[in-house]
Amino acid sequence: MRLLRSRSSHAPAALTHHTLLLELLLLTLGGASLGCKLTVCTNAFLEGKSRPGVEEGPNWSYCDLLHNYRVCTDDQAKDCRGDIQFHSIIKMVPTLMNRNNCTAVLAQPAPASVQQKAGAMSAPEPPDACRYKGPPAPVAHCGLFGDPHLKTFSGSYQTCGVRGAWPLLNTPELAIQVTNRPVQPNSHATATSKVTVIIKGHEVCGSERTYEASAETLPKAFIDGTTWSGGSAIRPAVAVTEKVSSEHILITVSYINATVAVRKIGKYLTVVVTMPEPLVEGLGGDDEQLLCVQGCPDYERLDGPGASFPAIPSVMPKEEATVLCKKHNVTDYYLDSCIFDLVTTGDLSFSVAAQTAQRDLWSHAPQAARATLKNCTQHPCVWDLTSAAWQLK
Repeated sequence: MRLLRSRSSHAPAALTHHTLLLELLLLTLGGASLGCKLTVCTNAFLEGKSRPGVEEGPNWSYCDLLHNYRVCTDDQAKDCRGDIQFHSIIKMVPTLMNRNNCTAVLAQPAPASVQQKAGAMSAPEPPDACRYKGPPAPVAHCGLFGDPHLKTFSGSYQTCGVRGAWPLLNTPELAIQVTNRPVQPNSHATATSKVTVIIKGHEVCGSERTYEASAETLPKAFIDGTTWSGGSAIRPAVAVTEKVSSEHILITVSYINATVAVRKIGKYLTVVVTMPEPLVEGLGGDDEQLLCVQGCPDYERLDGPGASFPAIPSVMPKEEATVLCKKHNVTDYYLDSCIFDLVTTGDLSFSVAAQTAQRDLWSHAPQAARATLKNCTQHPCVWDLTSAAWQLK
């Protein structure tokens, strides 16, 4: 006990107290519950802590160890829920992270010396175990923006009602759900007010993570406060990155080479999903309507032959909407979508949403984007806003 106190004698009193409690827990950690691999996490933490240059305190190396220890123990939550030491450790580690200001520390780039020694808590698999191993393939792109307007993985463009919660995508590794609310009272036209992204647990590449964005806030972390999972902070298997504060986040899932971009524009959200085409094939089925895969059900279409909604009232003259939208350099379906949104809502942020959606298409799927340089040649080339196709029942 004196040895432990001697080693931490220069730390602040409160920090020393919690560090000692954690070390005592680690020293007394014996046989864990059946199936619980808490000792794997603990041994990796102790090994990393004993390496030269790793010192307790608000520094990158120590915070990275604590963070990875927390991720590792989170992965054991199901099997270790009956273990007393487990419950003590999962309370103690976040306390140490808070006292060392680790959220702010890890938000900074790792020092060059740390990058060379990265992997103190990495799994025993090769460094690229969680990199995508599939053959080179075209990128499938799905986007949802505006009232909402949908581009499916197959390249179909649709405008839909889809009020409430709808699944955008559901794969063995990734699930995305959007929630849409009416843009005007008693209107069938809706816009996305909530996005939920679930990265399903992977036995090697990290535990389950959930991200939630709403019309009120665009968080820069998963709901548990972490920003990555699997691998290390330098080479995470799963990560959420804030591109523009409160406006744009990007989620990456490296082992399936997928990205999910969520933007907050005005009062609503937009979503862009990309992943290799082979991973999209075969998704969905008769019992599951995935918007990115099958598109909207015919009865939810605001365009096309299946539409049966009464006319949506105009809020802005079409001529004025056309001028405003053309100032944003949108073309083809994105121009039509912009005009429709301004006519039906008068909300100028929808013109920015259309512009951003077309730019995202150029960024993620340039081949598909080239087709949008021409004038609109497919239905609905010019929407008749007085027709029965555009209004609420």
